[in-house]
Amino acid sequence: MTPPVRMLLTTLTLMLAMTLQAYAADKVNKVVIEGNARVETETVRSYLGIREGDTHDDARIRGAVKALYATGLFDNVEVNYDGGTVRVKVSENPIVNKVAFEGNENIDDDKLKPQLSLRPRAVYTPGKVQADVNEILAAYRRTGRFLVRVTPQIIRRDQNRVDVIYEIAEGEKTRIDRIEFVGNKAFNDSELGNVIATRESTWWRFLSQADSYDPDRIEFDKELLRRFYIKNGYADFKVVSAVAELTKDRSGFFITYTVSEGPEYNFGTVDVRIDSEFDITRDELLKVLTVKEGEQYDGSKVEKNIDALVDTMGAKGFAFIEVEPRINKNDVDRRIDVTFDIRPGPRVYVNRINIKGNTRTRDYVIRREMRLAEGDAFSSNKLQRSKDRLTYLGFFDKVDVKREETADPDRLDLDVEVNEQSTGEFNIGAGFSTYEGLLATADVTERNFLGRGQNVRVAFALSGERQDFNFSFTEPYFLNQELAAGVDLFNERRDYQDQSSYDQNNLGGALRLGFPVAEYMKDNIRLGFTETEINNVGVGASKFVKRDEGKRDSLMLSNTFSYDTRDSYLLPTRGYNLSYTADYSGFGSNINYIRNMVSGSWHKELDDDLVLSLGARVGYLADLSGDLPVYETFKAGGTTLRGFARSGIGPRDRISGDALGGKYILGNNAELRFPIKGLEDFGVQGILFSDGGIVSDFESDPVVIDTKMYRMSAGTGIFWRSPLGPVRFEFGVPLVKADEDKTEVFSFSFGTRF
Repeated sequence: MTPPVRMLLTTLTLMLAMTLQAYAADKVNKVVIEGNARVETETVRSYLGIREGDTHDDARIRGAVKALYATGLFDNVEVNYDGGTVRVKVSENPIVNKVAFEGNENIDDDKLKPQLSLRPRAVYTPGKVQADVNEILAAYRRTGRFLVRVTPQIIRRDQNRVDVIYEIAEGEKTRIDRIEFVGNKAFNDSELGNVIATRESTWWRFLSQADSYDPDRIEFDKELLRRFYIKNGYADFKVVSAVAELTKDRSGFFITYTVSEGPEYNFGTVDVRIDSEFDITRDELLKVLTVKEGEQYDGSKVEKNIDALVDTMGAKGFAFIEVEPRINKNDVDRRIDVTFDIRPGPRVYVNRINIKGNTRTRDYVIRREMRLAEGDAFSSNKLQRSKDRLTYLGFFDKVDVKREETADPDRLDLDVEVNEQSTGEFNIGAGFSTYEGLLATADVTERNFLGRGQNVRVAFALSGERQDFNFSFTEPYFLNQELAAGVDLFNERRDYQDQSSYDQNNLGGALRLGFPVAEYMKDNIRLGFTETEINNVGVGASKFVKRDEGKRDSLMLSNTFSYDTRDSYLLPTRGYNLSYTADYSGFGSNINYIRNMVSGSWHKELDDDLVLSLGARVGYLADLSGDLPVYETFKAGGTTLRGFARSGIGPRDRISGDALGGKYILGNNAELRFPIKGLEDFGVQGILFSDGGIVSDFESDPVVIDTKMYRMSAGTGIFWRSPLGPVRFEFGVPLVKADEDKTEVFSFSFGTRF
């Protein structure tokens, strides 16, 4: 081998040895983890991302430090490399021992805790503390307290634990000193002030939160203003800005809404375009529309007409349609043409129904109220009906049904999210009514017994005119069918001395069974036994009342068909209710009659919070034994015929003046419920009403006065949903009355639970 070749090989060998030595020096031979007491070593290794055999890299070391900090488990991390060894030193974040609040008087602990990310046994980090401070500040600012201060205190405990104490200085509420509008010409500040939810502070708003500053409410105000202007023809309206400025002493806010109204528009041409595959004509659909050419433009009417078209098409069997309003705005003529484009929509089916949020109520209680099942064709109407049925149960303070897409384009999931509320009640009540005087009540009710949807109630009532005990139990789905089976037990004492000179005691019970005939139609059957005792009959009482003195039994079978589409039982705003009840008392008991009653009501919201209600009833009672007792006859007055006293109209004893009731009844009610400007925040509504009715026996008796005259009354009133209970004032004036009628111009009722 020549010397040059030998020299070249020697050089290459030296270079290779140096390369291998450098590689070995940069290779990670060992990973040492120190300082971890609670976190497992393997857990630290998994986040570290460096293993034995890896090549040393400063960038990888820096990445490992970031990864360990990102876990939130450590408050200090050091990673060093020395001679093939990666040494990791960590200092673990403490564990939260407890979280507490001090100084919070206006917001309870139970309302603040769900807002926080830190909880006992959670890992403590300064970032989480700051996030929780911000959540507490936000909670107080939503109640109008912008001067609130939150100071976190960290108390170190043994075993690397900490107590987190949030010291809260709540401060006074920050009120709304002034609200101004800029740019408004069509409507003045007072009119727009009644549109928005935010109110200026005054002394009489002490029960309301509307005069405290809330950023979310300001955003809602912007939407309310937009709806108001679009409803009144201003299609180009927009809120330019909504600025809230603190006063110099930070005690209140000045709020300024800057608006751009734009021009006022009217409806132009209103038309419907429909695909030929639908078996319905354009002219039929045009009759459904309520908007007319030349009317002031109203965006809310466009939405209502879309709903009307969907309902009409749905009634014809077309469940999968889309209605899109095509708007063509003519800025020169200030007209807006609207064409409702109706076309087939995609056919979609329900994949899964997921129930969430129910911790007590059984899943099947919720599922049985759904009008959609897994595998059904999706229907928005059935979805809304399902939500309504769940809301009407009264088991939840919030019901939300969401549609979720799936991997299959023709299938969707339904997520039913509920928030349960208390369904058990122990109530003591007190009140006053011109009909009953002082009233005291006590009842124990569980509307969702054991989470099964069953209703159990025990109730007592005591007033100047009645002493009642009632027990009832209802199973809404008897034998796993939509059959509402129930039992009632009662012991009632009534004072009718003012009306008919006697007291009445009822003792008995009943069995009930109700089942649906159709979606809104139900049939209810009731079999009841009552022992009735008439006592304390006055010396000068009517001969008919004296005839009924003593005890009599009644075994009665009742059947009621009802069709009810109302949105509420207490204060309906839409829908109607029709019912027919047939009662038969007999089966060998002391009282033998047939009674029929047909009644109904209709409700429509004419405008926001302006509701018209119409009602009527007619009844006939056939006496099968010739000795029908007075207490089984029809009577009217009081709440059914305002302006007249209870049992104030109808046949009456000529000598004693006792109300005897009749075998025929006919009545009607018309009521307009409207908001009272400035009192909307307090739940106060005004009432205008007109009532009418007649009760008659249509049989002649020289001792009985029976003026066959249709009575009428009219009046006004106020309904207030006060914090202490419902309050109702009504002034009724008889317009048509008989000489023997008993009137009552003013009526007042008040009730509370405590």
